[in-house]
Amino acid sequence: MQIFLIQILNGIQLSMLVFLLAVGLTLIFGLMDTLNLAHGAFFTIGAYFGLVVANATHTFWLALLIGPLLPFALGFILQYFVLQPLAQRGRSTHLDLALLTFGLLFATAGAVEYIYGSAFYSIALPDVLKGRVALLGMEYPVYRLFIIGIGLLVAVALTLLIDRTLIGAILRAGVDNREMVTALGININVVFGLVFGLGSALAGLAGIVAAPVMSIYSNMGIGIVVTTFVVVVVGGLGNLRGSFYAALIVGMTDTFAQAFLPEVELFAIYALLIVVMIFRPRGLFGVAGRVA
Repeated sequence: MQIFLIQILNGIQLSMLVFLLAVGLTLIFGLMDTLNLAHGAFFTIGAYFGLVVANATHTFWLALLIGPLLPFALGFILQYFVLQPLAQRGRSTHLDLALLTFGLLFATAGAVEYIYGSAFYSIALPDVLKGRVALLGMEYPVYRLFIIGIGLLVAVALTLLIDRTLIGAILRAGVDNREMVTALGININVVFGLVFGLGSALAGLAGIVAAPVMSIYSNMGIGIVVTTFVVVVVGGLGNLRGSFYAALIVGMTDTFAQAFLPEVELFAIYALLIVVMIFRPRGLFGVAGRVA
């Protein structure tokens, strides 16, 4: 029974980590109809910048706060000065932008490996996040519970941002009628750039949060981005709530497959994707082109 409970918690922890990545990608696609294949690059950049901040300040908390700022800035620059102008000029198709961002993913991995080498790094945890805590008659790592808490906090914050604030209303209106929002005097390109930056910052945050449990290395964003896309597609492209539930489904599937059916571990989440695509081509919760 304890093993089963531990795997449930492990599945939730993995789900929240993947959700941090997937929700940023979903946010970007839902608003701008851009499939950002460079999303894993921001995961890597956030992890390494968090490492730099942690080593400079000897404080995990500052790494957690400052680390996402560089991915945010780079994401804004990429959207506002590169992707948006290309899309507006009508010279680039969705495939062109996808290939461009896909190239950026591997270019980032190569640049990081050139600077830092192929060594593995980690970020030291503060004492309060070390060790284990008694839970449901067993002991469980404190930091894994912290990851769950971060994921839930981000989910609640984004839901409130989209549903309950003026910014969220502008975003939803921008999806439905960009021209109307522009006519109201709102620079929708800046808004979309900020949203792209926010999605990139969440990927960077995920990289920092993941560092103590999966290490930091140059290709870390390439591997996990595949799982992230599975979550986004299963949940429904552009659906924030769908990303949350899909992250839980994918995280649980992957965790239990590793624990009890390791021979089908690599196949499990892709089998899930195939089944969803057959019966729900837009995903379990998807409405194409919407932020919900």
